[in-house]
Amino acid sequence: MDSTESDDGNGRIARLVLAAGLGAAALWSLRKGKRLRGALAGLGAVALGYSATSDADSVTEPLAEEFEIDTAESDDAAADESESDHLRCAACGEPIVAGQIRSPNEDGETVHETCLEATA
Repeated sequence: MDSTESDDGNGRIARLVLAAGLGAAALWSLRKGKRLRGALAGLGAVALGYSATSDADSVTEPLAEEFEIDTAESDDAAADESESDHLRCAACGEPIVAGQIRSPNEDGETVHETCLEATA
């Protein structure tokens, strides 16, 4: 069951809902006489609304570069998993994927449980 909507589509919907909520909170606060709270909520609603409705990535790209977030989309999660060198077995050098049992060896390095049993 593949989703026809991109990951960014769900983020846009969430930002629109949050912007509407902040807008309502801003109006509520302004009616109660809390000007600072209303102004801050209004600014937040405008910022979220703008980022949700703008088509350009000029809003998110500078932040992605600053925080070193990879904005490139990939269609295959397995390809991303094979390309990443985050977690490899210290004994055999093969990548450790999600679902595999792993544990530290006597040196404190992460290894497959089968590799640990083979060396014992």
